[in-house]
Amino acid sequence: MLTALLLSDVHGRVSVLRSILKRGSFDVALVAGDVSNYSGGAYREVLETISRSAPIAVVVPGNVDPPEVAGLGIENVLVIHKEVVEVGGLRVAGAGGGLGFPFWGIPYLTEAHMSSFVEELERALKPGSLPLHVLLTHTPPEATGLDRIYSGEYVGSRRLREFVEAYGPVLHVCGHVHEGRGVTRIGRTVAVNPGPAMVGYYGIARFGEGGWEVEVELARV
Repeated sequence: MLTALLLSDVHGRVSVLRSILKRGSFDVALVAGDVSNYSGGAYREVLETISRSAPIAVVVPGNVDPPEVAGLGIENVLVIHKEVVEVGGLRVAGAGGGLGFPFWGIPYLTEAHMSSFVEELERALKPGSLPLHVLLTHTPPEATGLDRIYSGEYVGSRRLREFVEAYGPVLHVCGHVHEGRGVTRIGRTVAVNPGPAMVGYYGIARFGEGGWEVEVELARV
Protein backbone atom coordinates (compact mmCIF):
# COMPACT_ATOMS: atom_id res chain seq x y z
CA MET A 1 0.00 0.00 0.00
CA LEU A 2 1.26 3.47 -0.93
CA THR A 3 0.32 6.37 1.33
CA ALA A 4 0.13 9.93 0.00
CA LEU A 5 -0.09 13.16 1.97
CA LEU A 6 -2.54 15.58 0.33
CA LEU A 7 -1.88 19.29 0.83
CA SER A 8 -3.15 22.53 -0.64
CA ASP A 9 -2.97 26.23 0.21
CA VAL A 10 -0.12 26.19 2.70
CA HIS A 11 0.33 29.94 2.15
CA GLY A 12 3.72 30.03 3.82
CA ARG A 13 2.54 28.77 7.23
CA VAL A 14 5.57 26.61 7.92
CA SER A 15 4.86 26.10 11.62
CA VAL A 16 1.45 24.59 10.84
CA LEU A 17 2.96 22.53 8.03
CA ARG A 18 5.52 21.03 10.41
CA SER A 19 2.70 19.99 12.74
CA ILE A 20 0.97 18.21 9.86
CA LEU A 21 4.15 16.44 8.78
CA LYS A 22 4.69 15.09 12.28
CA ARG A 23 1.37 13.24 12.16
CA GLY A 24 2.68 10.28 10.17
CA SER A 25 4.99 8.95 7.49
CA PHE A 26 4.14 9.18 3.81
CA ASP A 27 5.51 7.70 0.59
CA VAL A 28 4.67 10.76 -1.49
CA ALA A 29 3.28 14.26 -0.97
CA LEU A 30 0.79 15.64 -3.52
CA VAL A 31 0.62 19.42 -3.18
CA ALA A 32 -2.16 21.29 -4.99
CA GLY A 33 -0.61 24.74 -5.07
CA ASP A 34 -0.37 28.02 -3.15
CA VAL A 35 2.68 27.04 -1.15
CA SER A 36 3.72 30.73 -1.05
CA ASN A 37 2.43 33.34 1.33
CA TYR A 38 0.15 36.09 0.05
CA SER A 39 3.17 38.19 -0.93
CA GLY A 40 4.59 35.43 -3.10
CA GLY A 41 7.34 34.48 -0.62
CA ALA A 42 8.27 31.65 1.77
CA TYR A 43 7.87 29.02 -0.96
CA ARG A 44 11.43 27.69 -0.62
CA GLU A 45 11.06 27.10 3.12
CA VAL A 46 7.71 25.37 2.58
CA LEU A 47 9.04 23.03 -0.11
CA GLU A 48 12.27 22.30 1.74
CA THR A 49 10.23 21.43 4.84
CA ILE A 50 8.11 19.00 2.80
CA SER A 51 11.21 17.53 1.14
CA ARG A 52 12.66 16.58 4.52
CA SER A 53 9.56 14.56 5.43
CA ALA A 54 8.46 12.87 2.19
CA PRO A 55 10.62 10.71 -0.10
CA ILE A 56 9.13 12.54 -3.11
CA ALA A 57 6.76 15.49 -3.53
CA VAL A 58 4.82 16.51 -6.62
CA VAL A 59 3.64 20.13 -6.61
CA VAL A 60 1.56 22.24 -8.98
CA PRO A 61 1.76 26.04 -8.73
CA GLY A 62 -1.19 27.97 -7.35
CA ASN A 63 -2.26 31.49 -8.14
CA VAL A 64 0.00 33.09 -5.48
CA ASP A 65 3.08 31.07 -6.43
CA PRO A 66 5.59 32.99 -8.62
CA PRO A 67 7.29 31.40 -11.65
CA GLU A 68 10.48 31.05 -9.60
CA VAL A 69 8.86 28.11 -7.77
CA ALA A 70 9.37 25.97 -10.86
CA GLY A 71 13.13 26.49 -10.95
CA LEU A 72 14.10 25.88 -7.33
CA GLY A 73 15.78 22.53 -7.95
CA ILE A 74 15.03 21.12 -4.50
CA GLU A 75 15.95 17.47 -4.27
CA ASN A 76 12.94 15.11 -4.35
CA VAL A 77 10.50 17.96 -5.16
CA LEU A 78 8.92 18.03 -8.64
CA VAL A 79 7.06 21.21 -9.57
CA ILE A 80 4.94 20.43 -12.63
CA HIS A 81 2.60 22.40 -14.88
CA LYS A 82 0.97 20.91 -17.97
CA GLU A 83 3.11 17.80 -17.48
CA VAL A 84 2.83 14.10 -16.69
CA VAL A 85 5.36 12.41 -14.38
CA GLU A 86 5.75 9.00 -12.75
CA VAL A 87 6.60 8.83 -9.05
CA GLY A 88 6.41 5.91 -6.65
CA GLY A 89 4.55 3.83 -9.19
CA LEU A 90 1.94 6.55 -9.74
CA ARG A 91 1.37 8.36 -13.03
CA VAL A 92 0.57 11.98 -12.12
CA ALA A 93 -0.67 14.75 -14.44
CA GLY A 94 -0.62 18.32 -13.17
CA ALA A 95 -1.69 21.84 -14.05
CA GLY A 96 -1.47 25.00 -11.97
CA GLY A 97 -3.24 28.33 -11.75
CA GLY A 98 -6.46 29.41 -10.08
CA LEU A 99 -9.47 30.58 -12.09
CA GLY A 100 -10.23 34.26 -11.55
CA PHE A 101 -6.73 35.25 -10.45
CA PRO A 102 -3.44 36.27 -12.11
CA PHE A 103 -1.06 33.47 -12.98
CA TRP A 104 2.44 33.65 -14.44
CA GLY A 105 1.91 36.58 -16.78
CA ILE A 106 -1.80 35.98 -17.29
CA PRO A 107 -3.64 38.96 -15.69
CA TYR A 108 -6.85 36.95 -15.12
CA LEU A 109 -6.96 33.19 -15.58
CA THR A 110 -10.09 32.17 -17.49
CA GLU A 111 -11.71 28.92 -18.51
CA ALA A 112 -10.13 29.41 -21.94
CA HIS A 113 -6.68 29.42 -20.35
CA MET A 114 -7.51 26.31 -18.34
CA SER A 115 -8.70 24.61 -21.53
CA SER A 116 -5.33 25.27 -23.13
CA PHE A 117 -3.59 23.73 -20.08
CA VAL A 118 -5.79 20.65 -20.34
CA GLU A 119 -5.10 20.33 -24.06
CA GLU A 120 -1.38 20.13 -23.30
CA LEU A 121 -2.03 17.43 -20.70
CA GLU A 122 -4.04 15.51 -23.28
CA ARG A 123 -1.13 15.71 -25.73
CA ALA A 124 1.17 14.37 -22.99
CA LEU A 125 -1.24 11.47 -22.45
CA LYS A 126 -0.64 9.91 -25.83
CA PRO A 127 -3.26 7.50 -27.22
CA GLY A 128 -2.60 3.99 -25.99
CA SER A 129 -0.46 5.15 -23.07
CA LEU A 130 -0.91 3.85 -19.54
CA PRO A 131 -3.97 5.03 -17.58
CA LEU A 132 -3.65 7.95 -15.18
CA HIS A 133 -3.48 7.47 -11.41
CA VAL A 134 -3.60 11.09 -10.23
CA LEU A 135 -4.69 14.46 -11.58
CA LEU A 136 -3.19 17.27 -9.49
CA THR A 137 -4.53 20.80 -10.02
CA HIS A 138 -4.93 23.98 -8.05
CA THR A 139 -8.33 24.79 -9.55
CA PRO A 140 -11.14 22.37 -8.60
CA PRO A 141 -13.51 20.75 -11.10
CA GLU A 142 -16.84 22.46 -11.69
CA ALA A 143 -20.03 21.78 -9.71
CA THR A 144 -18.57 19.19 -7.35
CA GLY A 145 -18.87 21.02 -4.03
CA LEU A 146 -15.07 21.20 -3.97
CA ASP A 147 -15.49 24.50 -5.84
CA ARG A 148 -18.39 25.98 -3.89
CA ILE A 149 -17.70 29.37 -2.29
CA TYR A 150 -19.52 30.86 0.70
CA SER A 151 -22.13 32.55 -1.53
CA GLY A 152 -23.14 29.12 -2.86
CA GLU A 153 -21.69 29.79 -6.31
CA TYR A 154 -19.63 27.08 -8.03
CA VAL A 155 -16.38 28.49 -9.36
CA GLY A 156 -14.53 25.41 -10.62
CA SER A 157 -13.42 24.53 -14.13
CA ARG A 158 -15.77 22.80 -16.54
CA ARG A 159 -12.84 21.73 -18.71
CA LEU A 160 -11.09 20.05 -15.78
CA ARG A 161 -14.27 18.17 -14.97
CA GLU A 162 -14.55 17.04 -18.59
CA PHE A 163 -10.96 15.82 -18.44
CA VAL A 164 -11.69 13.81 -15.30
CA GLU A 165 -14.81 12.30 -16.87
CA ALA A 166 -12.91 11.39 -20.04
CA TYR A 167 -9.70 9.97 -18.54
CA GLY A 168 -10.96 8.63 -15.20
CA PRO A 169 -7.92 9.12 -12.98
CA VAL A 170 -8.09 7.18 -9.74
CA LEU A 171 -7.65 10.39 -7.72
CA HIS A 172 -8.05 14.11 -8.42
CA VAL A 173 -6.46 16.42 -5.82
CA CYS A 174 -7.26 20.13 -5.96
CA GLY A 175 -7.43 23.22 -3.74
CA HIS A 176 -7.87 26.97 -4.32
CA VAL A 177 -11.38 27.22 -2.82
CA HIS A 178 -10.63 27.14 0.89
CA GLU A 179 -14.24 26.55 1.90
CA GLY A 180 -14.62 23.70 -0.63
CA ARG A 181 -12.94 21.10 1.57
CA GLY A 182 -14.37 17.66 0.97
CA VAL A 183 -14.34 14.37 -0.92
CA THR A 184 -16.66 13.41 -3.77
CA ARG A 185 -16.79 11.19 -6.84
CA ILE A 186 -16.79 12.04 -10.52
CA GLY A 187 -17.56 8.73 -12.17
CA ARG A 188 -14.85 6.30 -11.05
CA THR A 189 -12.59 9.14 -9.82
CA VAL A 190 -12.29 10.11 -6.16
CA ALA A 191 -11.92 13.91 -6.08
CA VAL A 192 -10.67 15.70 -2.98
CA ASN A 193 -10.03 19.23 -1.83
CA PRO A 194 -8.11 18.67 1.44
CA GLY A 195 -8.73 22.23 2.59
CA PRO A 196 -6.19 24.93 3.43
CA ALA A 197 -3.11 23.56 5.17
CA MET A 198 -2.51 27.08 6.49
CA VAL A 199 -5.10 26.30 9.20
CA GLY A 200 -4.09 22.66 9.68
CA TYR A 201 -6.25 20.83 7.12
CA TYR A 202 -4.82 17.99 5.07
CA GLY A 203 -5.74 14.64 3.58
CA ILE A 204 -4.34 11.13 3.38
CA ALA A 205 -4.77 8.86 0.36
CA ARG A 206 -4.05 5.15 0.62
CA PHE A 207 -3.60 3.41 -2.72
CA GLY A 208 -4.16 -0.30 -3.15
CA GLU A 209 -1.97 -2.64 -5.18
CA GLY A 210 -0.98 -1.10 -8.49
CA GLY A 211 -2.53 2.22 -7.48
CA TRP A 212 -5.88 1.39 -9.08
CA GLU A 213 -7.93 1.80 -5.91
CA VAL A 214 -7.76 4.55 -3.31
CA GLU A 215 -9.22 5.45 0.06
CA VAL A 216 -9.13 9.09 1.19
CA GLU A 217 -9.29 10.47 4.71
CA LEU A 218 -9.58 14.13 5.68
CA ALA A 219 -7.75 15.27 8.82
CA ARG A 220 -6.72 18.35 10.79
CA VAL A 221 -4.01 19.07 13.33
